[in-house]
Amino acid sequence: MSSDELDRAELGDLGDRLGRGGQATVHRVPSLRLPDVAGEVVYKHYHAGHQPPHGLRAIVRARSKLATPVRARLDEIAAWPARVVIDRGAICGVVMPLIPSSFFDQRRLPSGKVSTLPREAQSLFIGPELAARAGLAFPGMAQRLAVCRDLAGALALLHENDLVFGDINAKNELFRTDSKPSVMLVDCDAVRIRGSAPVVQQLNAPDWAPPEGAVLTQATDLYKLGLFVLRTLSPGPQASTSRSPQRLRSVLDAEGRRLLGAALADLGRLRPQAAEWEAYFADRTGLNAVPAQAAGVSAAQRIPATTTPGWRRDPATGRWVPAL
Repeated sequence: MSSDELDRAELGDLGDRLGRGGQATVHRVPSLRLPDVAGEVVYKHYHAGHQPPHGLRAIVRARSKLATPVRARLDEIAAWPARVVIDRGAICGVVMPLIPSSFFDQRRLPSGKVSTLPREAQSLFIGPELAARAGLAFPGMAQRLAVCRDLAGALALLHENDLVFGDINAKNELFRTDSKPSVMLVDCDAVRIRGSAPVVQQLNAPDWAPPEGAVLTQATDLYKLGLFVLRTLSPGPQASTSRSPQRLRSVLDAEGRRLLGAALADLGRLRPQAAEWEAYFADRTGLNAVPAQAAGVSAAQRIPATTTPGWRRDPATGRWVPAL
């Protein structure tokens, strides 16, 4: 057995179940520590018939061959498979770093039950009124710029190492807006190494399909990065489906408008590299998040004041717009 593999028996007794989907179940592995992974790991067990047919070892090797500081950075921005798990000679799952709790929210569901849920990128696209009613913080412009910068940096890291993330969408990027706003990529066992077939079919989520079609490349990653920037910096009605750079006409400066227009171009060769976006966002600043929670106010009544730090109401339209 290679250094990139573990036998199922080496995992010991599994801990709490952290999630279950149609293809896999994720458990804590409290007794297992890996020398090249900082902290706790989890086991993603593929359900019968859903094991990736090929290429998963290559995804693990793509991480293990990185220089130590680069591998540590990858673990900061991606839930990347660190080991393939083998049971009776067949792949049954992968071991990955545990996603930090700072990428999750405690949410009260309509049933009244409190649940821990991942803070998915889709909540960046909603306006302040809806965020307040849902009990979510509404990030200010500085935090949104920092999240865009971190996603651009994450994709730059992947692209520099000949990787294609593929399915950038409203759910496959988690984010946090604490003292270090940042992004965590998930479902990384679906990435593709340039020149190789993907481990599993790479898909386009609804409203994220690039103009060139179904074959996903680094160029389509860059198109979807442009959509992420557009939708993150112009939250509100239709943000989650918008493809119009005009939404950010009054938000971005001339250089930002140029980058966004090129990112959403039909021709992939015109799109700016992720590193260009990272450099652009590095020096942009704004204001802090607005907590949705208001003492003594019910969830149904949580409406922001008519002026919000980092945002204002347009007197002509009544809509929230960035106060830059």
